[in-house]
Amino acid sequence: MADLSKHVVHGGSAVPPAEAWVPFEWEEPKLGKQVFGEVTIARKFGVGGSLTSGFWRTSPNAPGSASDGSSFKNIYSAPLGDETACVIDGTATLTVVSTGKKYTVKPGDIISSPKNLEVLWEIDAPFFKKYWCIWNGTDAVPNPPTELTINSIHDNPAEWIEYHFEEPKEGPLVAGELYFIRSAGTTGTMMSGVWRSGKGIAGTDVDEQGTMSTPYTGVLGDESILLLEGEVEVIETESGKKHLFRAGDAIGLSSGMHVTWVSKGPFSKKLWVITRDVLPSE
Repeated sequence: MADLSKHVVHGGSAVPPAEAWVPFEWEEPKLGKQVFGEVTIARKFGVGGSLTSGFWRTSPNAPGSASDGSSFKNIYSAPLGDETACVIDGTATLTVVSTGKKYTVKPGDIISSPKNLEVLWEIDAPFFKKYWCIWNGTDAVPNPPTELTINSIHDNPAEWIEYHFEEPKEGPLVAGELYFIRSAGTTGTMMSGVWRSGKGIAGTDVDEQGTMSTPYTGVLGDESILLLEGEVEVIETESGKKHLFRAGDAIGLSSGMHVTWVSKGPFSKKLWVITRDVLPSE
């Protein structure tokens, strides 16, 4: 049963006040305590499992950085859970330790890191910033993904899928279209992808300006979002409270909390991660 005390709308900016940034500290299993870069939190929890999101950055003044803002060779194995990240600023080379496979990432690239996969990060000076969402559920998934994968927010697959879903009160609805990046994580249910709405895109309620409105209760799970394009208003049904988000903001919606999602025209686009603390077959 959902914990109703966790029914909140989370939000965060990629450019928060200076005091909102704190050193990023974590325990790397083979190396011990690590401190590198700075982090700010947009989402501290979800309805189930361990779910957090926010922004991470390096600079010449950040903990662990070289004087020019680049890093030394830093191993990061996503020990806190599966991580979905999107590069906002800067470039880096990622090397999977077990295979030696290398990837160069740049703004707009989406990095899907399985929990406990050791990756060597080499960041180019002087700055690097990413949005991140980390998920860790209770039960392990059989045959979990084991590869680092890189996609891009600029990908435009031939087949976008209309998003059809069933709301408990409103019934069957259509809201925009999407494609999947990952369909499973290491624990529980984890999915991610890119979604868009606007003029000429399917939706039960889309006006001539491209503004789309839809009721939404997160029936598939908690949703963590990086808004890539446009403006969105999220209205809490119970309280009437309104939240306005712009491109670059992080948004967190709680599974089971009824809201109205309004994507303002002409277009909106988001990177989404949906998580739920049950295995996909349940």
